[in-house]
Amino acid sequence: MANPSVPRAGSPAHIAICYAVRMGGTARYSEIVQLLKPEHQSVFAFRQYVIQALLDLAYVTVGDDFLKATSAGKEYAGKHVADLLPRSQKYVGQIVPARSVVSTAALDVNRLRHTRPIRPGADDHLQIPSLMGNTRKLPSGEVIG
Repeated sequence: MANPSVPRAGSPAHIAICYAVRMGGTARYSEIVQLLKPEHQSVFAFRQYVIQALLDLAYVTVGDDFLKATSAGKEYAGKHVADLLPRSQKYVGQIVPARSVVSTAALDVNRLRHTRPIRPGADDHLQIPSLMGNTRKLPSGEVIG
């Protein structure tokens, strides 16, 4: 069950408080806005989803153009260590190297050809004329239309 008393991970408020703590406890609005998705960059959305959400939780105090993290905000952000690490220190998955392919011999077409019939009359079906629509094609290649 979700805990409504803390910002959801990945939410604009979560991003803002983690960024402010990473920057030493204080962050300018303009710096935080650049980290958010475009739908949260308007003044109204920023005030509603970031500033007001963090003020309601008492995670920040607000200045003219900056947020300052309180001790409660720093404690919350401290639980999200992975969000506080610089990008270069986060785990980066290893790229799997290309597989080596063993060279193969040239294709032997004769080996793939149809084998001779085991019993007499097994290939008699090959001598039946083909009929497509009103055009008949004989096994010799002659077309009767």
